Amino acid sequence: MLDFGRDVLRTFTWQKLLLAQLLAGALDVFAVLLFVYQFTTPPSFSGSRLVIEETMAFSILFAVLIADQAVARGTRPFRSYALAILIASVFSAVAQFQIRGWLGLQTIADQPGFDVTMRHAQVVYAGCDTLTYGVLFILVYLDYRRRERLLRRVRAAELERAHHEQDIVRSQLAALRTDVDAVELLETLKELRGAFEQGRADAEARLGAVIADLRTKLAPVDAEREVRA
Repeated sequence: MLDFGRDVLRTFTWQKLLLAQLLAGALDVFAVLLFVYQFTTPPSFSGSRLVIEETMAFSILFAVLIADQAVARGTRPFRSYALAILIASVFSAVAQFQIRGWLGLQTIADQPGFDVTMRHAQVVYAGCDTLTYGVLFILVYLDYRRRERLLRRVRAAELERAHHEQDIVRSQLAALRTDVDAVELLETLKELRGAFEQGRADAEARLGAVIADLRTKLAPVDAEREVRA
């Protein structure tokens, strides 16, 4: 159990912290659009809203991290993510209520003088919001993970193909080295130079034959380069 907790904490990087803040910001936008301008709010409502949204965001994020570790250890994905977000919803609902109580922050539903039932209803609303937004976040997250894995597979396949093509070129170059004898080629070129200097009639024909032979031997490499291009 301790190893599991340490593995979860290791995955909590500064990128995950930034993601939690972005999620809290998105939740804040929803809260402003849906509630703030519909009611006359107490002065402490902004602080209360901040506590609620930060608690929801971190609860959702840790639910995802815990579920990821559970899946990595062999648990079924649906069971892992469903159970994690349910527990996170309950935790978020209770935690935000307790933290706001310690800080003296209120919402529209739990102002002084309101019935206890309304105060408890606010806890239920917070839990339901965490569950709703958490499920949406997990669906987007899992889709992103699926696309990322697919992209890694495509890149790995392209890299393997490039290595395979390099191996083919190396094998062709090695075969070409065995076909073309450098010493023999230099001797032939010296003879051709002498033939041209002497003005021999067959010099042009011999040069054409040498060029044709080299083209034949270099044709596989040239064809491979065209395919790669």
